[in-house]
Amino acid sequence: MSVRRATAADSRAAAAVVRAVYAEYGFTWDAGGHHADLEDVAASYLSFFVAELDGTIVGTAGLSRRGSLERLYMLSSGRGKGVGGALLRAVIEDARERGFARLEIWTDKILTDGHRLYERFGAYRDGERVSNDPDASHEWRYILVLSGACVAIFDDDGRLLVVRENYGRRRWSFPGGAIEAGETAAEAAVREGREETGAEIELDHLIGSYGLDNGFLVHLFRGRVVAGEPELQPGGELSELRWLPPDLIPEPRSNALRHGLPDALAGRRDVVRENLARR
Repeated sequence: MSVRRATAADSRAAAAVVRAVYAEYGFTWDAGGHHADLEDVAASYLSFFVAELDGTIVGTAGLSRRGSLERLYMLSSGRGKGVGGALLRAVIEDARERGFARLEIWTDKILTDGHRLYERFGAYRDGERVSNDPDASHEWRYILVLSGACVAIFDDDGRLLVVRENYGRRRWSFPGGAIEAGETAAEAAVREGREETGAEIELDHLIGSYGLDNGFLVHLFRGRVVAGEPELQPGGELSELRWLPPDLIPEPRSNALRHGLPDALAGRRDVVRENLARR
């Protein structure tokens, strides 16, 4: 299986994939209206990708100009073979390279396999709508954050400042969070550090950038407190803030902490690690 950027010449085959999935689920096909974008996929999207098996296009996915995932569909012959994940990862990487902070995803509520794929990649559900398609489909909205930044702060005794999430698996992590639109990774690390600890943080250097196997990229900086005292902040996103010796930080740990802490302890700079396994 391979994934590549589509050209205008792929439009007919891409449309055939989408139309086959529509027929499978009983959705209405609207060639001149709702599906007019498939007449030229290269012109209709910032980028459009196709997945091939044995030279045949079996899957499609596009990135719209407003930063949304579109037309992620697979023929039944391509399911269970990693096609969906590969296409989604291609769109994620392209969106991040183009400067998007988040990927918006609208998906029909009956496409539960797609929902599981998005959630496996870290997307969260935050809305719903009735689509303007011919079937007035009821859809969920998912948001997938593409990049994050965090900061490793040690005190004079070698203890690390860590926070504990108050959601999901309640993991321990570095102070940090999502990079917002128009924000650099360094700016995000400082802002998130301030928001989560109440203290002013100054960065020393980049420890490394860590690409996870779902396409998410997190940047870890070495920093220090220059004003204020780190304290747990109101808001409910975090349940604890503590200074801990690195070898005594409990599980579960975030992916950033798991992959970045050894580099922080070793004093490394500008490390790049890719395709790291998530837990």
